[in-house]
Amino acid sequence: MKEFWAMPVSKIYTDGSYAIATGGTWHAEDSVFKSRQVLRMLGRHPEISFGSICDIGCGAGGVLAEIDRSLDSAVRLTGYEVIPQAHSINRHHSASRCEFLLGDPFADDRFFDLALALDVIEHVEDCFGFLRECAAKATWKIYHIPLDASASTLLRGADCWDSVGHLHLFTRETALKTVEHSGQRVLDWFLTPVSLERPHRPATRLTNFPRRMLPEWLASRLFGGYSIMILAR
Repeated sequence: MKEFWAMPVSKIYTDGSYAIATGGTWHAEDSVFKSRQVLRMLGRHPEISFGSICDIGCGAGGVLAEIDRSLDSAVRLTGYEVIPQAHSINRHHSASRCEFLLGDPFADDRFFDLALALDVIEHVEDCFGFLRECAAKATWKIYHIPLDASASTLLRGADCWDSVGHLHLFTRETALKTVEHSGQRVLDWFLTPVSLERPHRPATRLTNFPRRMLPEWLASRLFGGYSIMILAR
């Protein structure tokens, strides 16, 4: 396995506290949901031709493993992760056309047809610089960004820093503007019902009742629990 010099990361990802917060899984249990959203976006755009995909900040590697089982055998898959603990999990998903590398993806000079950055941007201190690096890594980009800025989080004073390591709290509008501000063109987007399909806490299951009664855009503004999937070029 080739190794690259890793980007600086917050100590919560290297001292074991983030691993503990996720139950040691690095959110592997969400892999099927996330991969399904990626395939949904690709299904909306048959004009996209790709023979190589990279997953930037691939975590436990489950998303690429799921995609590996769904796409044509000619597609080459590469997962990048800067955290050794997560890499110790994702490397077990390595296959003939699916590899996982420890280190900074932007120190590797390979270029891809499609880059994925799923639930990563909100963790990166310089999110604009990160997005520009992603833009230079592949022709097409798919981003999945949690919409943490809702009426509920504002009223509760939830900052998401210590609980889930989110340094940036996005709304639908600021997520789209952030991608555009990095010099990329947004081609498509849709909301993903994370809390409805992947409720992790009892309180989430309670607020899912009004979520189901409201339009997605309104439920995301009031209660959160949604993310946005963005296709950019």
